[in-house]
Amino acid sequence: MTAHTITVAAVDDHPIVLHGLRALLASAPGLTVVATARTVGELIAGPGRTAEVVLLDLSLEDGSNAPDNIRDLLIAGPKVVVLSAVATPEAVRAAVRAGASGYVPKGENVDDLMRAIEDAAAGGSWVSPQLAFALLTDAAEDRPRLSGQETEALKLYAAGLPLKSVARQMGVSQDTAKQYLDRVRAKYRRAGREAGTKVDLYRRAVEDGHLPH
Repeated sequence: MTAHTITVAAVDDHPIVLHGLRALLASAPGLTVVATARTVGELIAGPGRTAEVVLLDLSLEDGSNAPDNIRDLLIAGPKVVVLSAVATPEAVRAAVRAGASGYVPKGENVDDLMRAIEDAAAGGSWVSPQLAFALLTDAAEDRPRLSGQETEALKLYAAGLPLKSVARQMGVSQDTAKQYLDRVRAKYRRAGREAGTKVDLYRRAVEDGHLPH
């Protein structure tokens, strides 16, 4: 665990779950629990808004929308790690698109949850290998089908390499590498997902599991 003490809060509409999370997190070295709440609004209105990381259940009984909850928490300040019984590619992608730094199924082990919290607090992210594979193999209509070369060009370019280095890594000309990226952009555009800039391409690559979040 890091020497820095990470402040954590949790939102879940089941009191037993909140009680268990508080006990679990309180016993973990390097973590301190500042609040728990049954709704995002309740958490934000109290000391929970000062937490570095908020654990958020996706399905709350107040009828709130999960992506909106994630965005509201991010506006308030904390990073968000989803802790949910739902582990479908659609749910993971929606959470990542809304800005969640991590996604942990409730069936995962405690070590995975702790790693997700630490990574989120450090400005990184965490998705389990199982969920990452689910994203890569998902056949959602808005997930473009990329060729192997297009995928490789996307991963290299979105990870930060300049076009010249992408071409060198792939063993192709710079014009060919650009053609791959142009095709990637066009496919995302047809799928209704903007990919005009390098930042856009990075986001699309993360959302679709081509790059770690």
